[in-house]
Amino acid sequence: MRLSNSFVSDASSSFKIVCLELLEAAYTKVLASGVVTREWDENAISEVLVSGINDDSGAISKHITAITEKRLLPKGLAYALSSVDDAYRIDIKIGGFGWSKEEYRTKYFMEAKNLYCNSFTKKGNKCKTSPDKYAQRYINTGIDNLLNGHYPVNTLLLGYVLEGTVHEAVKLLNKHLAKNSRRTEKIVLRKGVVFHHLKFATSKHPEKVSIEHCFLSFGHR
Repeated sequence: MRLSNSFVSDASSSFKIVCLELLEAAYTKVLASGVVTREWDENAISEVLVSGINDDSGAISKHITAITEKRLLPKGLAYALSSVDDAYRIDIKIGGFGWSKEEYRTKYFMEAKNLYCNSFTKKGNKCKTSPDKYAQRYINTGIDNLLNGHYPVNTLLLGYVLEGTVHEAVKLLNKHLAKNSRRTEKIVLRKGVVFHHLKFATSKHPEKVSIEHCFLSFGHR
C-alpha cells in the first residue's frame, strides 16, 4: 500500500497505517454484510467495526487489540478518583505491542459521529432526523473536543455517513462551520491517499492545528 508523503510524515505513521488498514478491512466486511442500516447509532457501528478489527488475522499476528468506549482518565489518578465517571470517553482505541517504547506510537484513537444528508423518519419514531443537528454535533463534540484537548492528539474523527454521500456530508459540515464564522476551518477531502474504501479529509484550525477526518459511507440515500 502506497500513501502520499504528507500522510505518512508524522512519527507514528507505521502503527497508524496498520490501524487504518485494519479499519478498512473491517469496514468493507461490514459494508458487504449489509447489516448496518440508517437506524443504527454510532456506538453500535463502532462495536461491529472493532469486532472485525479484533478478528482480523493481521491484528492477531501483530498483537493489536481494539476496544470501544475507552475512558480517558486524567493523569495523577490517585488524586482524581472522584472524577473517573465524569472522564471523557473515546469511541475506539487501538493498541499494540512491540512497535516502540513511546506510548503514543502504540495507541491510536478514533472518535465517531453519525452524519445524515437527508431527513428521514427512523422506525418507531415520529420525528424526522435532522441532518443539521448531527452536523453541528460533529463540530461541537468532535472537532471542538479535539481542539480543546479532551481527546488525544493522535485521534482520527470518523464520520459514519448513513444517509447521502460523503461529499454531501462534508458540504453540510462546511456549511455549518461557515455559519459559525469558521469558514477558514473548512474540511477538505484529500486526494492521493490510496485506501480504496476510506475517504480522508483535513481541516485547518487556529494555532496551525490540523485535524484528520475519515468518512465511511454506508450507501443509503
